[in-house]
Amino acid sequence: MRTILLVLLVVFASACAFDENDVDDAGGGAHDAVSPDDDDAPDLNGIWPPDDGRLYAAAGAAIISPNSANHPEPVYLGGIWPARAGEGVHDDLEARAIAIAKGREHVVYVALDVTGFTLSRIRDIQGALGEFGLDPDHVLIASTHTHEAPDLVGVYGPNLLDSGVSPTYMRFIQDTVEQLVIDTWSRLEPVTMRAASAEVNEPGSNEPTLIADIREPDVTVSTLSVASFVGETGDTVATLLNWHSHPEVMIGQNMVTADFPRWARTRLESRLGGGVVYATGAVGGLSTPTGVAVPARDEDGDPVLDGGEPVYLQEPGWDKARSLGYVIADIAADAIETAGDDANPDFSVRVEPLKIPVRNPIMMAAFVAGLVEYDWDDVVRGDRAFCGPLGCADERLALVRVGAVALISSPGETFPETMVGREASVVDFGEEWGETAFPAMDGFAHLSPAPILMHLGLCGDAIGYMVPAADRHPMGHPDHYEEDLDFSLDTEQIYASAVRAILQ
Repeated sequence: MRTILLVLLVVFASACAFDENDVDDAGGGAHDAVSPDDDDAPDLNGIWPPDDGRLYAAAGAAIISPNSANHPEPVYLGGIWPARAGEGVHDDLEARAIAIAKGREHVVYVALDVTGFTLSRIRDIQGALGEFGLDPDHVLIASTHTHEAPDLVGVYGPNLLDSGVSPTYMRFIQDTVEQLVIDTWSRLEPVTMRAASAEVNEPGSNEPTLIADIREPDVTVSTLSVASFVGETGDTVATLLNWHSHPEVMIGQNMVTADFPRWARTRLESRLGGGVVYATGAVGGLSTPTGVAVPARDEDGDPVLDGGEPVYLQEPGWDKARSLGYVIADIAADAIETAGDDANPDFSVRVEPLKIPVRNPIMMAAFVAGLVEYDWDDVVRGDRAFCGPLGCADERLALVRVGAVALISSPGETFPETMVGREASVVDFGEEWGETAFPAMDGFAHLSPAPILMHLGLCGDAIGYMVPAADRHPMGHPDHYEEDLDFSLDTEQIYASAVRAILQ
């Protein structure tokens, strides 16, 4: 199917005569957002926290599950081809937000239980919230990347040329996120901070990190990171959990679900209190729970034993999705419960522009056809030497420093080795393909300005996989799927260079 997709889209791209005058309105569409002129709408300029040198935080959540009212069209689930028609909701999808402020410095991070959310729709939300006084670039909107949520990108519809996006549902998502950010911001309270990083090491599993890498070379991020913000009463206000695996345990079925992040959030809330936001990390390349043996947990979170020995769940199933979420949450909770308090953490936010060329014929075809949810105002043109004939995606790169944690954003699916590096290796793909040499990479994690580095993947956009240039082998060996869905040959290099610059 992947090869068929490549051929069809390249043929389609060659058939599209690109004329900027013909596509000025592609992918656009206004929505009925919360207006600052509404009588009941709060002015966030009037409710900034006191400039008293303390850190303030809050968390919030809103349900974004599709139903007949907010999604009247058929539901097509994002993540894989061929398209899957949704058959109902197993568990609610959510938008989860965490707001942090100190004086007028601020950031809001929103994680949506969707496969991807594009730059233009995010800019709509940021612009609306800017009217209330927030810095639009400091509102970071990301996807958890669950592969069992309605299509919000446009490429997972009933066929290769028809979008799977419901305009009604898109408006609902945008309005809901705007209101969620306003509600969360209005509940900021003074906090102290605890943060920790922990190794995921399950020796009884076939993959001790509980992540399989199904694209050679085998590299995964072995740690998870967690930061909690505790109010003056001693109760947890908000927690941010960052881990690095695709939420796709249930990818083979047709029910809407948030996948394992749902259970990770609920379990961590049961142990710590407050609201939990799950941030998907470096998952490109391809980091997945597929085929991973996960220690079983029952509905109460207790280990499932057989004759006194742990039971492991390797095949897809709801028990595995729940168990994986519980296990990850327990590792995070154990780590944070032994972390020390930071009563007055430093806090800063820096956002830089990041231009990513769109040169991949598949992506160009999707853009020109209006299949991807992009506005042409968000494609930078005029620099053909760098951006090519279509232009560059006008991305952003954010670095947030709060106490012992540095958070770095990525608009796509960063490969683990881009973050943590790897050793040189040679992989023999068999007689048909032969050997491929993969050079060493040093990653950028060691440049982190704080002891704990969180990676906020699919944040600000959903530009696909960011394949290291030396690893690109389209049709040259069996692991060539990801380069079909990369914006350009040098996406990873451009991103990694920008990250190194902002970290240093």
